[in-house]
Amino acid sequence: MLQGIIFDMDGTLTKPKADFAAIEREIGAKVGFILDYAEQSSPEERTRAMGILERFEEQAALESELNEGVTEILEFLEKKQLKTALLTRNSRKSVETVLQKHNLHFEFIVSRDDAKPKPAPDAIFLLSRMMDIHTNHLLMVGDYKYDIMCGKAAGTQTALLRYKEYVETEIIPDFEIDRINDIVHIIEHFERSSLNTHG
Repeated sequence: MLQGIIFDMDGTLTKPKADFAAIEREIGAKVGFILDYAEQSSPEERTRAMGILERFEEQAALESELNEGVTEILEFLEKKQLKTALLTRNSRKSVETVLQKHNLHFEFIVSRDDAKPKPAPDAIFLLSRMMDIHTNHLLMVGDYKYDIMCGKAAGTQTALLRYKEYVETEIIPDFEIDRINDIVHIIEHFERSSLNTHG
């Protein structure tokens, strides 16, 4: 039975915004994922790269726009008494900016300041303890393969919010949705399964 839903932030709750090409231009290298690059760099370069990333992140947070249906789905989940959490590779500071701007509230939040970032499963294990819900009863919702990899590694159900064709054939999400509101159908699926199990 589903008891809680964990949401990614950028690209899932909010429209994709961060300009990774501009971040790379400022860092002066083709770095791929900034967090991974910083992790492998010298302490000085790590500090410099993270400073650039945080500046861009904060700007993106200030300019962020919610995806259509986010407020409605969160209200729906509250009525269903399902716990909700936020899990992001962003900093805690940019999370607070986004939540404040859009008047959103999450009781459970894990950012890169709190646990090893996705795709490592550590953050979900931490949320599982915070929410007091076994990972078997959680759903991880995100728009990128790291969200799915993280959920799979932690033992949650996974739902991919699709913007384009998903080509990561080695990592198949349990569900694929085109809009955040489609989570309603996933919940109905679990409710039917639960009825069939107990029926």
